[in-house]
Amino acid sequence: MKYSWEGTYCEYPPAAGDPEGLCILHSLKPEKDKAAFEQALHDKLAQEDYDFRKVFFPGPISFIGHKFKKPVTFQGARFSGWANFREAEFADLADFSAARFALAAVFEKARFSGQALFKNTEIMGEADFRGATFDSRAVFHRINERPGTSEASAFSAFFQYINFGPWGLLRFQDLSLTRVSFLGADLRRCEFHNVHWHSHRGRQVVYDEMLLREKGGPALAGFAPAFEPGLNYEGLCVAVEELYRYLKLNFEKEGDQKQAGDFHYGEMEMHRRANPWRRWFPFSWYNLYWALSGYGERPLRALGWLLGLIGAMGLTLSHEGLKTHPGMGTGLGPAVVYLLQQATLIRPEWAEPVTLGGQLIGALSRLLIPAQLALFILALHSRLGRRR
Repeated sequence: MKYSWEGTYCEYPPAAGDPEGLCILHSLKPEKDKAAFEQALHDKLAQEDYDFRKVFFPGPISFIGHKFKKPVTFQGARFSGWANFREAEFADLADFSAARFALAAVFEKARFSGQALFKNTEIMGEADFRGATFDSRAVFHRINERPGTSEASAFSAFFQYINFGPWGLLRFQDLSLTRVSFLGADLRRCEFHNVHWHSHRGRQVVYDEMLLREKGGPALAGFAPAFEPGLNYEGLCVAVEELYRYLKLNFEKEGDQKQAGDFHYGEMEMHRRANPWRRWFPFSWYNLYWALSGYGERPLRALGWLLGLIGAMGLTLSHEGLKTHPGMGTGLGPAVVYLLQQATLIRPEWAEPVTLGGQLIGALSRLLIPAQLALFILALHSRLGRRR
C-alpha cells in the first residue's frame, strides 16, 4: 500500500527484503527477484490488468505484438533496460506520462487506436516509432525535460513513415526536435507548438536534412528504414522536400510566416539538390536563385550582390575608359552614375564609353542591375512581410 493514487492503491504484498516495503512490481531494487517479477507481470497481463503506474522494470522488457484491449497506463513507470513494444496494439488510452526509459523505447509498427500521452516522459535512448499507426490524438509534451529545472537531454526519435487514421493527429509541444526524424511522414497531420528545430546557417531545419548533409553521397545506408529499400540520395531529397512543404503549409496556416520562410528555403534547397543538374551546374536557375538571393529569403545576400555588381562594373568601366565633359574626372564615381542611369533607362547626357568593352558593360547594366535589384526587393518584402 506504499503507492496510492486516485482512490486506488497497490494490492500486492511487500517483496521480501525490500527496504521500503514495496511489492515485487514497484520495488526499486535493481537486483530484485526477476523470476518473481516476471511471474507477477505475467499474471497481471493474463487478467488484462494494465495498470503499470510506477512499476520498476529491472531489465529489458518485451511487449512485442501484445494486444492491450483496455486502457493502459505506465505513468511514472521506470524501465532500466530497453522496452520493446514493436507491433503492439493499444485499443484504448495509452498513457506513458512521466515514464522513464533508461535506454531505447521501441514502438515500431505499433498501433495506437486511442489517445496516446507522452507528457514529461524521459527517453534516454532512441524512441523508434517507425511505421507506427495513430488512429487518434497523440501528445508529446516536454520530453526529456525535468519538471522544475531547466535541464533537458536530447530527444532522439524516429517518426519515419508513420500512418494516420481518419482522426489521427500528433501534437508536439514544448520540446526539442533537433534530433527527431520525420522522413516519409505526413506533417500536415502534426501540430507544433513552442518546439525547437535544428539551426543551420541562420535557418531552422529538420533533422532529416542534417542527416543528408552528414551522410552525403548516393549510398545512405541506415538512413531509410528497412521497409523502404532503394531510396537513393535524390529520392531522399524529394522526401525531405515534402517535409518542408508540409511544414510551410502548417506554419502559414497558423500565421507564423517567419518559420514558414525558413521552411520555404528548405523546400527549395531540397528541390535543388534532388536533381544532379540543378545541384552541380553553376548556372542552373536554381543555383543562381540560391546564390543571388537565398531563394528570395535573404535580403542581405541580395543587397551584397547588388552593391558588388555595381562596384565591379563601375571599376571595370572606369578602367575601360569613359568620355565625359572636359575637366571632369573619369574615375569610379562617374562610372557608377553612368551605370545607374543606364539601369534606370535614363539616357546619359554627359558620359559615354569610349571602348567596345565599355559599351558592352553599359548594355549589360540595363539587364543585370535591375534584375538583381528586383531580387533584393523580393527578398526584402518576403522577410519584412513575414515579420508583421
